[in-house]
Amino acid sequence: MSARRAREVMPPVGHLASATSSNVRPVAYWHMRGTIDPRRGGWVRRRTLRRVRARAITMTGIEASTSPPALPRWFGPRASPDDPAVSALIDRVARGAGWADIGGGFNLNLRIDAEPPVVLRVHRPWVRRGRVAGLRRLRERLQRTQVRVARPIPISGCDLLRVADRWAELEEFIDHVQPRTDEDSCARVFEELGRVHTALKAVWEPSPPEPLDDHRTFGQLRYSVGFTRRRLGPRSEPVVHRMRQLTGELSKLRKEVELPCTPIHGDYKLGNAGELPDGSWATFDLDFARVRERLYDIAASLHQVAPSGELLEPRRLLDAYESSAPEPLTRDEYRWLPGALALVPLHWAATAGLTGDGIREAESAMIAAEAWWSRGAELWS
Repeated sequence: MSARRAREVMPPVGHLASATSSNVRPVAYWHMRGTIDPRRGGWVRRRTLRRVRARAITMTGIEASTSPPALPRWFGPRASPDDPAVSALIDRVARGAGWADIGGGFNLNLRIDAEPPVVLRVHRPWVRRGRVAGLRRLRERLQRTQVRVARPIPISGCDLLRVADRWAELEEFIDHVQPRTDEDSCARVFEELGRVHTALKAVWEPSPPEPLDDHRTFGQLRYSVGFTRRRLGPRSEPVVHRMRQLTGELSKLRKEVELPCTPIHGDYKLGNAGELPDGSWATFDLDFARVRERLYDIAASLHQVAPSGELLEPRRLLDAYESSAPEPLTRDEYRWLPGALALVPLHWAATAGLTGDGIREAESAMIAAEAWWSRGAELWS
């Protein structure tokens, strides 16, 4: 999984409490439009917080704190096999068999060389039990479709186990080879994406709990930009200004189009597909599956094919998608395509302060975002 795809499960970064001298910290909730702060007697509306902050600046002439906002505690590192609790779980599952870390930017994924081999996954701290269990049920239902996904396996007689404040699960290991990185494979990505959308639509209900999603709205994107500005400091102001300008332009166009929503994969790319001996493909990493504009999925896959915005044959790739998708793209979807493409690297730039990237990475992402946006007439025609 790409390390930049933490977005699916993160609360809005604009509402993260900054470090204070007190050991008691407020807890922010995006959907409730306020903050639970024990130091102020419980619930505090954001309007009240802004008023108090403005009054303090008026009285003192200075900001209460000039230090960068702290990263949230739940944004924990990837689980490590060296953690005693994780190591004990590996020993319990492997029972003397060998194992290997098979990658993943956020989850720890280990191939256990048992008979048959299985995959042990230890999730990041933020993932909720209901979400993991719901995705396991979804993968079970997908076994009845033409889309090949890993079958969930019980772990110690249970669906899930709790280890080191994280959820752990088992699934079958699908032996595969990585598809070649060439034009034909890129077209195949979009043909398979259409099949995945068709299969998800057929078996989505009962739907798994929706993941936390910090880039569903432009308001959330603006909060992310503000967080990155505070965390990266004054030298980030030029690139932050470009982020805000492009956000405004995209927001204006988005209000003019209607986009169909459907269950999506959320991170479909060559790295999340595998070629099987019979030539068919398997699909991996459904962690970001949810109901959203399907163009969000298509744009993310297009950007993976050409991250610099220099896509040569978008028509061929879109035709491949439409050949297997439930419905062809609408006129409004074609109109919004440049904006959807620009939003992918724009969000990476906006959340640079949370993911540990610096000004250089934010500027690189903005170059790609602006390149996609500049191709609007070409992509829409």
